[in-house]
Formats: sequence, structure tokens, C-alpha cells
Amino acid sequence: MEFDSVLKEVGEFGRYQKIRLTMLGFPALIGVLHLFLQVFAAGKSNHWCQSWQSEDCGVLNLTQVQCENFKREISIPVTVGEDNETSFEQCKKFNVTGVDFETAIGIVGENVSQKTIPCDEGWVHDQSMFPSTIIIDFQLVCEKSYLPNIAQSIYFAGKLLGVLVFGIAGDMFGRRKVQLFSYVCGSLLAFASTFSLNFWMYVVLRFLTSVFFSGVGINCFVLANELVGPSRRVLAGNVFWIYFSVGYGVLAGLAKLIPNWRILQFVVTLPYIPLLVLTYFFIPESPRWLVNQGRSDEAEKVMRKIAKENEMTLREDFTMKNCTKDEIQNSSTLKESFLEVIRNRVILLMMLNMTLNWVVQAFVYYGLSLSTSSLGIDPYISFLISGAIEIPAYSSCIFVAEWFGRKKTTFFTLILSGIACSFTPFVPYGILRALVASLGKFFITMSFSVVISWAVELLPTSLRTSGISIFSMSSRIGSVLAPVILLLEDTWSSLPVLFFGFMSIVIAFLCLLFPETKGKFLPSTVREAEGLHSDRNLAFDAEPEEVPTDHGDGGKLKTPHVPESQKQP
Repeated sequence: MEFDSVLKEVGEFGRYQKIRLTMLGFPALIGVLHLFLQVFAAGKSNHWCQSWQSEDCGVLNLTQVQCENFKREISIPVTVGEDNETSFEQCKKFNVTGVDFETAIGIVGENVSQKTIPCDEGWVHDQSMFPSTIIIDFQLVCEKSYLPNIAQSIYFAGKLLGVLVFGIAGDMFGRRKVQLFSYVCGSLLAFASTFSLNFWMYVVLRFLTSVFFSGVGINCFVLANELVGPSRRVLAGNVFWIYFSVGYGVLAGLAKLIPNWRILQFVVTLPYIPLLVLTYFFIPESPRWLVNQGRSDEAEKVMRKIAKENEMTLREDFTMKNCTKDEIQNSSTLKESFLEVIRNRVILLMMLNMTLNWVVQAFVYYGLSLSTSSLGIDPYISFLISGAIEIPAYSSCIFVAEWFGRKKTTFFTLILSGIACSFTPFVPYGILRALVASLGKFFITMSFSVVISWAVELLPTSLRTSGISIFSMSSRIGSVLAPVILLLEDTWSSLPVLFFGFMSIVIAFLCLLFPETKGKFLPSTVREAEGLHSDRNLAFDAEPEEVPTDHGDGGKLKTPHVPESQKQP
């Protein structure tokens, strides 16, 4: 008996699964808090060179604000920005060394010196928007201004490593064990990062935190999907996406209420403690994994508990001993499949194109998500909008892709994302600019969600899991690159978003090289996958006819489901 048949007998999606799915979804929400924490922990603000740091302004009958204004006006050069507005130089000051402050006040309105020098007494920061950040604590300005972006890239690299390591560990040792281990290690490291003494200590601890919290995320999602029946797995996946999107709003609210980055880091880590307790007492080991390990007695106990809570009556001779194990691809079969792909030019080019597609779409998605503070409105509001826009994007893409097909949906959403990004620099700073940029985020979210399913439909059975894993790993490269490209804002603030728009449009036309798969059977072999390309053209394919294949287990796929570990974001 197949495991999915047993799930139908105990209840595919009853009370038991609904409660566990709710519990297992919360780590996705909390994961977003850590994923994008640095949007606020490294929030950028105006800064300028410190001068006369030890002077007591009270002696001169000046308020602190008056004192700082005088110091700035006398010692800091004025520059003209790209919007023709004047601002104070951030990394240079007039050489006021040896000039008495009381004397300098007497000549306010004149430059004490025309010679400029780099900041030699530290910096003063405008803390009105971001009172406490790693930029302020570790003085990551001027020649060190690139370091916060590098820290974010390293955090994303930790996700790449974590998915790889703990995905394999979950298959070897069990979803629940790895989940509990990752909770403990990740939480301890996250708490430790709040006490970082310097920037590199912060980076290392955040990197390790990312590795372990990736272990939580991937095994939570896999376990959730293995507890529900096949007809409800798409729903289970969508629940995780909704948790992910809600996390944006939660982070924006917490960051507004808790302006100190260390306290914020501590607070967003606290929920992992009750989640650890809930997992230990209420989340079982995956019964599917137990069956595959030959531990059918333990699997049967879990299934009987599911049936009891779902109020399902089992037959008297119910047993898991005859439950068949999942067919696992062995290394020799996998090797043969990859050799066949290398020899098959059509499939090889398709996989290379799809890999590039995932890299670029992840690159654009994360680039837009991380650049919300540069839109000219309250950064907390813009970040909230960026997350809220994903909910209708995820909801609508399922229906749009089924109605218009994968190719049209992906092509036009990428084009529209590119257009929105390209227009953003020409829209005045403010709410209108934020809305235009959000349209770019909306369409790239739709596109990426569709292309994930499209990739599943293009790959043969022998390569489907390994192929999606390759695409997923490659997409993490895009997320690592996104913060680096945002450094171009220092050259021209609009350059990164223009680059995101350009890449979206380029990859849209590369999508035309893929065949339409709407209504077609899933290919079982490399030859069948190649056959999908036989009637492909660079325009949009006509509505496909249902043509039987040479395999007996095929079927029309409406909305294929992909594990969270193989999705992006």
C-alpha cells in the first residue's frame, strides 16, 4: 500500500494537520524577521564629521541642538546632490584642528579653513529615523559604507549552505531531530549576535544563525507536506507563502516600536523558544520518513494518533508494515540521467536557461526587497507595502497561469516588472515612487512563483528532484549578489533599480525559448522532455492538445508543488 493511500484513510487534512500546519508555518514568519532584519538594523541616515567633540556647549549658553548646528555649519563643506539640493559633506571636513571653538563661533557664516581633510574625530549621525544601527555602533560609513551590504550577502550565503547541509541531514536523521537541533543552535547564535563587540563578530554570528535557521525552515516545510494528503499539498505550500508575506508587516511594526537594533534582534529571536517547546511536545517525526527508514511500528503510532484526532475510524487490520517505501533515485540512475542530459543539447540548453532564470529572478526579487528605504517615504511604510503586495501576487498567479499559460504569464509579468523598475527613477520621491516600485515587486513575485512550477513541468521524472535542487541552489546565488549590486546607489541612487529592470526584460525574452506546458503530461524520460520542445516557437504556443505519452503514470499537472527549500524567497 502506498503511503498517500494511508493518509487518505486517516484523513488528508483534518484537525490534526490543520493544527500542525499552523505550528509549522510560524518559523517561516519568524524567518522573515531575521532575513530582512538588516533593512532596519543597518538603516542609512545622514552623517558628518565630528569636530570639537570635547567642547562643553553649556558654558557658551547654547542648547545641544544649537551647538551641533554651529559645529556642522562651521566645519563641514556643503555639496550639491543629483537632485540639485544642498547637503553637508559626509566624509570630509574643513581643517579646524587647533582652532578654538569659542573663536570659531564668532565667525560663523565664514569658513574657518578652505582646506578639507578626512574625518579624524569620528562622525555625528542623524538618529531621528534610525536611533541605533550597526552603522552607528561600528562606524560603517565612508570607506566602510559597503560593509553592511557585504554582511547581508554573507547572511544569504549562510542560507545557501544551510539548505544544502540540513536538507541532507533531514533525510538522514529525520525532520524533527534536525529541526530541534537547528532551533537550539540557531537561537543561541542569534541571541549571541545581540552582544556583538565589532562588525566581524556580528557578521560571523549572523552567518551561522542563517545556516541553522535554514535547517528549521526546510525541515518544517518538508514535514508539513509529508503530514498532509496529496490533494492538500498545494494548500500547505501556499500557507507558508502567506506566513512569509505577513512577516514583512510584523517586522516593520516591531522595527518601528523597537528602534534599537540589538533589542530588536533579541526580540525577533524570542519566538523560537516557544516554537522549540511546541515542536518537542506536539510535532511528530514524519511518518513517511519513518516508513522509508523501515520503522513502520513508529509510523503506525503516528498515523493512529492522526486518525484519532481527525475522528477517523480505522479498519481492524490497519497496519503500516505493508506500506511501500518511496522510490528513491540511486546514484547510478542519477548519473546516467545527467549523462543523457549532457548528450542532449536541447535539454542541456533548457536547464542552463532555467538556471539563469532562477538566478536573475531571485536577484531582482531580493534587490527590490532590500531597497525599500530609498523610495522617499517612511522606510517602515515602504517595507510594509513591499510585503503586502506579495499576498495578491501569490494568490493571483495560480489562476493567471492556468488561464493564460506559463509562457504568456511569465513573459508579461517579467516585462511589466522591468517597465515598472525602469520608470521608478523618473517618478518623484514619495508615495507615487513607492507604488511604482511596488508594482515591480508585485510582478517579479508573480513571475518567480509561476516559473518554479514551470520548471517542474519541463523536467523529466528522472531529473525532477535533482534539477529543481540545482535551480534552487543557483537562485541563492542571485540573493547573494543583490546586496552587492545595491552598492551602486553610491554612484547613482537609481542605478540598481534600472539594472533590475533591464535584467527582468532580458530574462523575459529568454523565457520565450521554453515550450508551453499548460495541459501537457509530465515527461517521465529525457526523450519525452525533449519532445515538449518539438513544437516550440519563439512566439506564444497555441493551446496544447492532450497527447498521450509512452508512460502509464503521467497526468495533467495543474499547479505542481515544490518544496519550500527549493523555492525562492
